[in-house]
Amino acid sequence: MKTLQQTLLALSAGIVGSSLFAMPAAAINFGFSFNNELNGGGAVTGIIRGLDEGTGAASSVEVLSNTTGLGIGEYIGSPLTNSWTVSGGDIIAFDFLSAGVLNTPPAVTDALLFFDSTELSGASFRAGIAPSPGPFVTGSGFVSTGDIDLTFTRLEDEDNTETVPEPTSLLGFLAIGAVVTGKALKRK
Repeated sequence: MKTLQQTLLALSAGIVGSSLFAMPAAAINFGFSFNNELNGGGAVTGIIRGLDEGTGAASSVEVLSNTTGLGIGEYIGSPLTNSWTVSGGDIIAFDFLSAGVLNTPPAVTDALLFFDSTELSGASFRAGIAPSPGPFVTGSGFVSTGDIDLTFTRLEDEDNTETVPEPTSLLGFLAIGAVVTGKALKRK
């Protein structure tokens, strides 16, 4: 009977410990908007899903609206580049290029979407949508950063965040259970 009590104690300590020490990480989602001044005009809005603090790939980049009607939909099908850096809850660097012609439906196949925070033709923080295949403009001395007006807005709504379980949860549970069991057996 005493061994059963010790085992139950070890299991409950492991469950409590894993709950306290291995909380799930929440993915960060951002809304975006920009004026497509470099590639034919139009006001564009969308959402970037699945980012974390640090540098990594988005799980989804989707254009929700474009006043010209071009390129509405998902772009993660086969992105050529997909790198986003989040620091303090803000996007501080980005490099994303998805040539729609490389995607397969249901992802967008007739438009190209790009974001690039590197310096281009004297201005930074560029974004645009262009027909794919076809030429696209990523920078111009005649179009300023203000003309593009690219903005990212962190979405705080819980409906827009994904919970990503941390892989250490099971290991934490097993480690705490082993320590408690070891101590219980040592006393015996």
